[in-house]
Amino acid sequence: MFDRLRSLLSEGAASGRAAPSQALSTAFLLMELARADFEIAEVERQRVRVLLAQHFSLESAAVDQLMRDAEAEVEHAVSLHDYLKTLNADLDAAGKRRLIEMLWQVAYADSRLDKYEEQLLRKLADLLNIPEKDFIGAKLGVLENLMPTQP
Repeated sequence: MFDRLRSLLSEGAASGRAAPSQALSTAFLLMELARADFEIAEVERQRVRVLLAQHFSLESAAVDQLMRDAEAEVEHAVSLHDYLKTLNADLDAAGKRRLIEMLWQVAYADSRLDKYEEQLLRKLADLLNIPEKDFIGAKLGVLENLMPTQP
């Protein structure tokens, strides 16, 4: 399990400061979105945990470490550039659609969409070159899953 995390975190290493891995970049964006409204609700934190565990097939201890690393990055980062550069290089259109779905899930984890969360989501979609139809489609898919089914 730790070998898998170590591998994910070291992807894309270069001379000097290593480029962030896809896993760290994804975790970074999820945590950045969770704190966009100036507080990270526990339900948002738990949603990030579940998404990272599922998406990267990580066990609990590896997810905990990835989240600690991402939160440390969020606290010290002055730009989204390195993380977005990694994701733009590593993800195809389907991967970017999955990422925006994950971001919408974090935004709605507390059952409400804050204006700062939506603003950041729009910015990220633009910087990741995600078409508007995919952006809105992901939002509607997340909202549909939140609503109770009617008989």
